[in-house]
Amino acid sequence: MTLQERFGGVHAEWLAISRPASPDVVHFARVKQNADAIINAGRWVSGPPDMMSVLGRQRDELAHSRMIAWLLTPTGRHGLGRSLLRTMLDHVWPGEGLLQSDLVAVETESTRSAADEVAELREARADIVVIGQEATIVIENKVDAGEGFEQCERLYWSWADRPTETRWLFLSPNGRQPVTLTSTQAKTAWRSLSYGDLGRLLTKALAEARDGADPMGRSTAHQYLASIARVAVD
Repeated sequence: MTLQERFGGVHAEWLAISRPASPDVVHFARVKQNADAIINAGRWVSGPPDMMSVLGRQRDELAHSRMIAWLLTPTGRHGLGRSLLRTMLDHVWPGEGLLQSDLVAVETESTRSAADEVAELREARADIVVIGQEATIVIENKVDAGEGFEQCERLYWSWADRPTETRWLFLSPNGRQPVTLTSTQAKTAWRSLSYGDLGRLLTKALAEARDGADPMGRSTAHQYLASIARVAVD
């Protein structure tokens, strides 16, 4: 290729890139510039909005149980005091005034055994147990997993011999009744609560909470409220 031919090729390329851009190219450039500005300002968002979903734990029953146990603990750094516990108990067992005062301890993954009505030993592990001087609340939490063999029946008898008043609560996304109950006593004792109801009760407790709580603890409670919404089925 001669020098003249080579120069002619470079000249042609230069003319091609130096011509005014077509309207389509100009429009695309403006759209891209606007998109970059929106993204840089944090106004174009995607993905999950809550911490548990970001961590991939939004369907983890144990993680939910630990969060709920924390929120039900009156001395937790969420700063709700007894508000959520009292509101939840009044919603499920209205007029009974359960655990309105005195110290309360909240346990997770608590195993206990006791004899049933025919002296057969029953053992079960409860997801959450709220223990006070006047009452005990046994909570079974189900997000995706089904109930184990006679699970709620065993949970009833495992805690039925407590010297205090004992209540049993089945928590699930849609508030369904437990299906592993066989005795009349257990069927009468169990109550149900949905994650949607739990979210509404927590919303109420947060709205009524006093200022001055640990900011990080209060923020964690609000974050978990967003996680509840992703589990709830209304």
